[in-house]
Amino acid sequence: MRNKTIRLLATVVSLLAAPAVAADSSFSYKTSYRNVKQDPEKIWTGDALALGASGTVTIHEYELRTSRGDFLVSQIWNDDCSSGSCPTRLVRVAPHQPPVVLVDDMMHQIVPPDDPRFAGMAGNAAQAAFAQHPFVLANDGKTLLNGDFTFPVPEAKP
Repeated sequence: MRNKTIRLLATVVSLLAAPAVAADSSFSYKTSYRNVKQDPEKIWTGDALALGASGTVTIHEYELRTSRGDFLVSQIWNDDCSSGSCPTRLVRVAPHQPPVVLVDDMMHQIVPPDDPRFAGMAGNAAQAAFAQHPFVLANDGKTLLNGDFTFPVPEAKP
């Protein structure tokens, strides 16, 4: 029981500390596209955009601009979302080039700041910290963090 409590405390502390320690590597909210039939950024295509039982598809995006290039995290809310996680992609973006997908996986479902549920998260410090910065590029750009999920970022040319 003690080990579980210590692990839980460590997770909460890391969630609270991550934005302060790595402020320059935290992604910022960019935009949301609601009820889409096509992705304006051309990251999601085909079946990912098919209307399912929910009747809608929504895409939320977070961006990070660095001296080594610009990155975009795109999370799609569609019928592939499970309890608390949704399909998410980290892409490198460059002007006049198609996006390069670096990570494609299920990640914690985010609540963007333009969503009414976002306002209710202030009561829980760990939830509020995660809501403000759900994606962080760490280890000199080699790891994408999404709460307690970690994803290695392969080397890719922009």
